[in-house]
Amino acid sequence: MTQRATYQSVAAHIQDRIEAGELTIGRRLPSERQLCEQLQVSRANARDALHHLENRGLIYRLNRIGWYVSPPVFIYDPTRTHSILHEARQHQRSLETELISATRETVSVAITRTLGLSSQTPVYKVIRRRSIDGRWALLESCYYREDAFEGLLEQELGGSLTDLVSRHYGYRQRSLNIGISSTCLNDQQALCLQIREGSPALRLERAVSVDGQCLIVEMEHWLHDAVEMRVKGESQE
Repeated sequence: MTQRATYQSVAAHIQDRIEAGELTIGRRLPSERQLCEQLQVSRANARDALHHLENRGLIYRLNRIGWYVSPPVFIYDPTRTHSILHEARQHQRSLETELISATRETVSVAITRTLGLSSQTPVYKVIRRRSIDGRWALLESCYYREDAFEGLLEQELGGSLTDLVSRHYGYRQRSLNIGISSTCLNDQQALCLQIREGSPALRLERAVSVDGQCLIVEMEHWLHDAVEMRVKGESQE
């Protein structure tokens, strides 16, 4: 490759190495400087090639660390009644969970209103991040009515919260109200997922009710290129 190479040819070279298995999932790519030296191309071409592959979902960037080969997108049914861990196992994907915080506090009016509480009523707030095949892909913020989940903060919160709600608290028959929208990550969210502030994401809000009473609000922020949401259903005439 010469200095006259285009960013498309640089991107094609990297893509060929990925498809050949030379650069495997989770493998760190050479830096822009290293690509320039290895391929004898300009810094602009190396940078544009990396961003081109990122836009196609083939690679991703960890802020201030480097570029990595992306795992396949995670197929996710937001209407699921089983845990996301169960879904990961079904698709033979590796899922890891890290508990960031678990507190009792007052939260936004929008959350307390959804839970049917006054604005000053404290709730349990659980924040976790989850990785898919080694990549941080999901930030969860879950809000629980204190009167429905006594002793929640003393429970094991690093595993399946869906199973905890079902098995420990006995809320097995639940109804869901789900909203999905596009958004950009703020500085704290981006820091948790190790990417740039303002990166695009999918925001999912799930209100979980039992007998007509909302007991849980789950807020999920997915990296937009890490997930594909699919919902199964039946048409009715």
